[in-house]
Amino acid sequence: MERMSIFIFKLTIALMILNFYSVSASEDQHSLDAIRAQITVDPSGLLSKNWTPNSSICTWTGVSCGSRIKTQRVIALDLSDMGLVGRIPPQIGSLSFLTLLDLSNNSFHGPIPPEMMQLRHLERVYMGHNNLTGTLSPLFLDKMPSLKSLNLSYNSLNGNIPEEIGNLSKLQDLVLNNNQLSGLVPQTLFNQSSIRRIQLSFNSFSGTLPDDMCDQLVKLRLFFISGNKFTGPIPSSINKCRQLRYLSMSTNNFNGSIPRKIGNLTLLKELFLGENDLQGMILSPTHKIVFKLTNNLFWENYFI
Repeated sequence: MERMSIFIFKLTIALMILNFYSVSASEDQHSLDAIRAQITVDPSGLLSKNWTPNSSICTWTGVSCGSRIKTQRVIALDLSDMGLVGRIPPQIGSLSFLTLLDLSNNSFHGPIPPEMMQLRHLERVYMGHNNLTGTLSPLFLDKMPSLKSLNLSYNSLNGNIPEEIGNLSKLQDLVLNNNQLSGLVPQTLFNQSSIRRIQLSFNSFSGTLPDDMCDQLVKLRLFFISGNKFTGPIPSSINKCRQLRYLSMSTNNFNGSIPRKIGNLTLLKELFLGENDLQGMILSPTHKIVFKLTNNLFWENYFI
């Protein structure tokens, strides 16, 4: 009798778990249906032909699900390069197991729905080359602890970068170039020891860069801030970003002398400093003059 009771108890728990994931999978389908409903142009007809109710959502174009039974939930949504036109619906926030979202190279327009902050498992967001508007929500940045890559380039986003960007402790790639962002870059961004790539070019950011900006950026490989309104000197600690391969600071209002220790960046492959008010020379670690900058003619060079 006791064994039977234990068996019934375990069976009940198992059925409850299966029912939970079944209900959750149904929520995923509801979210995907809402996304499809917001698509006004689908040139190839992929969604209208493939996203049908008589097939599993895990077989739908661009949809990937977890491999285990208990994770038969949508974990990736890749609709990139499909020429889609539409808006991102708030129901996207119900894809609670999503780790990858790629909507890049389409024509999605309107704001980024705040409901995206519910996607706490999301690691990679690629929504560049669209027509997104609005601002970067502090809540969006504050509630996504797993986020590693954020690419929102080539949109029409405005406003500033919220200080909450510093709460993304796993962030590796921040790509926000070619938007209409402005204001100061928050100090919290420069405290991110995990970050490898920062691309902020062709916006309207202003102010100076902190002199100690490289104290924490030990993994930074690419730093692009060309085409903004930055002022002041190049940080004297730039040589502490020892992993830098690509450095672009052209077309700003930087002034003063180039820090001599910039020549100690032995991994540097490309350097862009033109269209500023800089003077000086770049020395190699052996104090050999590598480049001279006079009358701001220094534009780009390649280090082999």
